[in-house]
Amino acid sequence: MSRYLKLWTGIGLYVLVSGAACGESQKDPPVLSQASPQQAAQMNPECRPIPVDGGGEGGEGGEEGAGSGRPAVVLSPEQRFQDRQILIDFADQVVIPAYEQLAADTQALSQAIQAFVQDPNSQTLQAARQAWSVARLTWEESEAFAFGPAASLGLDADLDEWPLNEVEVLEVLNSGDPLTPETVAELESGQKGFHAVAFLLFGVDNNKSLQDFTERDREYLAALGPVLADTAEKLLKSWTEGVQGLPAFREEWVKAGEGSKSYLTLQAAAEEIAQGILSMLDELGKVKIGEAFARQNPFLLESRFAHHSLPEFQANLRSVQYAYLGGFRDRKGRGLSQFVRDINPNLDSQIQSELQAAAVALQGIPDPIEKSLCDANARGSITAAMEKIEDAFDNFAREVVPLLQQ
Repeated sequence: MSRYLKLWTGIGLYVLVSGAACGESQKDPPVLSQASPQQAAQMNPECRPIPVDGGGEGGEGGEEGAGSGRPAVVLSPEQRFQDRQILIDFADQVVIPAYEQLAADTQALSQAIQAFVQDPNSQTLQAARQAWSVARLTWEESEAFAFGPAASLGLDADLDEWPLNEVEVLEVLNSGDPLTPETVAELESGQKGFHAVAFLLFGVDNNKSLQDFTERDREYLAALGPVLADTAEKLLKSWTEGVQGLPAFREEWVKAGEGSKSYLTLQAAAEEIAQGILSMLDELGKVKIGEAFARQNPFLLESRFAHHSLPEFQANLRSVQYAYLGGFRDRKGRGLSQFVRDINPNLDSQIQSELQAAAVALQGIPDPIEKSLCDANARGSITAAMEKIEDAFDNFAREVVPLLQQ
């Protein structure tokens, strides 16, 4: 598929343009979105990890045109979306709890990194890697709602720009420049986010030994930890308190249709949730899994350094479920599911079943996917997962989004 970039024109507003229009590298081979595994294997017969140019931010699925079909049901005025409590619960039971957990987990990661830097041994290294995994999954569980300040303030990119061009990280390591939280905070997004930390902690192919860490590696890690934690804290505060002179985004969100500058109607805010769900499903199936599978190139997997991509794909699917149901992890609230259920209980059941089927299909892929991606025995399970994700995307776009556009 073509890669699309979200250009944010204001909080809650964006346009979609092709990556080429933004100067995206044209050196990569064309994406074989329609290629069979056999065709892909011919392109890359050894399933070699092929380096790719970095700089593309995750969450950039091509959801253009989604939901533009004729609605299956024409709603009466009383049935049209007008449930402000769904928006309130989305903020208070989904987004803010997710960002609170992310802030706590990245702080714990920063502390674990400092412990390793101060006393580098196998136990402190394993603790730092485990803390990275915990924080990483929390972030991936929030990606279906990475709009608003996450996008408009560049916080998503600062946390999670990918695919990482490790050459840019090596440039920092080899520069001799001072590495402090203050200097690292000024680096490019790809040189200071989760993936830069993973490259330093795990190595190119999850193969970095304790003896491989240089003093400069540890110096860089020590500066990265606080910067990552600070970015996560800023993301939380952007919703709860306001940052950079902007009001708390929660207040802008819950006032949709009543003074909000970003969401002139309740329906516009509800559709933002729906488009976040579609974008996540599209990116997950066609980009995160699909591009790597089509090219038979493990280097296109998002968390290849740590061999952590498959658990993150599963977390991405959970983020969609949280957004639809209205609660993060064990939190409970009113979600879009309630709106759909009130109109068509069978449709709501079908949407939930399709999301669960996609989750089960992802669990059927042998882990780590960095090893199973090119295994002929795993092709069926990977293809099945992509198909289930596409089914969920298609039905949500066709049946749910038009309900919110009336």
